[in-house]
Amino acid sequence: MKKIDPSLLAIAFSEKKLCTRCGTCVGVCPTQAISSDPDYYPVLDADACIECGLCARTCPGGRVDFKHLTELTFGHHQDARTFDGHVKRTYVGYSSDPQIRKHGSGGGVSTALMWDLLKRGVVDGCVVTRIRPDQPWHGEVYIARSYEELRASQQSKYMIIPVNEIIQALQPLPGKYAYACLPCQIHGMRLFMAENPDFAKKIQVIIGLFCASSLEPFVAREMLEIKGIPVSAIKNFNFRGGKWPGKIRGILKDGRIKPLHYSNFKDGAINYLTYLYSPERCQTCIDGSAEFADIAISDAWTRDEYGNYLFESQSKLIARTDLGVTTMLEAIGSGALIAEDVTQNPSYKTHKLHTVKKGMKAPLRVARLQRQGKTAPHYDRPVPNASRGEQWGELIESAIMALGRRKSTRMPLFKFLTSRYGALLVKIRQWNKSRKYRRK
Repeated sequence: MKKIDPSLLAIAFSEKKLCTRCGTCVGVCPTQAISSDPDYYPVLDADACIECGLCARTCPGGRVDFKHLTELTFGHHQDARTFDGHVKRTYVGYSSDPQIRKHGSGGGVSTALMWDLLKRGVVDGCVVTRIRPDQPWHGEVYIARSYEELRASQQSKYMIIPVNEIIQALQPLPGKYAYACLPCQIHGMRLFMAENPDFAKKIQVIIGLFCASSLEPFVAREMLEIKGIPVSAIKNFNFRGGKWPGKIRGILKDGRIKPLHYSNFKDGAINYLTYLYSPERCQTCIDGSAEFADIAISDAWTRDEYGNYLFESQSKLIARTDLGVTTMLEAIGSGALIAEDVTQNPSYKTHKLHTVKKGMKAPLRVARLQRQGKTAPHYDRPVPNASRGEQWGELIESAIMALGRRKSTRMPLFKFLTSRYGALLVKIRQWNKSRKYRRK
């Protein structure tokens, strides 16, 4: 096997911990010398590698140059340096299609936008993800070209899916495409679009999804194992099934539905999953709002003074580019999307929990790791000023997440947290929230 210069390869081949598992290196390789292992880390066939360096130039794992991505996306060098990023217009809305809204995680807005683009002939296909029909404890990326295929993509899939592997399939195809993906995947996509202008012309619009953290690809299997459900008995897996905001549950082949935690998605297991199943690279990511998408989407969790959600089963949509504004307004104009302009509403200027996690704790963690001489990505943004309390908050969060790196500690903890005994913590969380609103 020939030896390849590491500087010509994606970061995973020299420092695995920095790999985002976005799939970019697999997707862009001109000789298909890179494939994925079962945990979606890239594997190199050195004999097939032509040492072109393309995977290294498009890799978003080891270094993220926000000024460069700003230039590629917005045509200028003014990095926003805020969690929200560049914002032209902000809306809160939902799909006008009752079935799309009912089965979406937050009103089905991403599906509504893409169905509108498909229906009007603006795009020929949409890059989306779904739970694998043959292995419903895993997710997969595919190209949807019809209403039914788009509907199959609904529901959030929080486990790692190397979406940018689809670049390989897209390159020889004619037509234009909408692309729905996470922040790190957008970074890789923007870098490849700059390398390949012909490919860039295929991508009509990039729809980005807010991301606190992906989850390790074995998360669904372990949740089923904890509840004593064999994967062979599963027909489907929902992270947000049922009534909004949804529940994590397994759908059995005999039709039974097995809840895998207490309470709902917002107050239940997701709060523990993002600690115990967060990949190390996600813990050092500072883009949680899909800063380089044309349209970025997140749940609309805003509450009134009594603690009631203002926009149940709806999502926030941030149009970042002129293309994003046009795409959103056309979907509203065609009736595919029902949305309210909240651009001037201060409640929608940021996402408080994400801002703390990605805008404060993650950069503090990166800076601390670098001071200690440990592996961490490099960013061209300054570390925010932090109080002593915020620094301790990062250390405590890091310590908890470290427990998730070993199955021997992760499994017993998660088993307790999703048991009837752990349900008490959910009740305490809900009680604390209610107290906050009663004090207003």
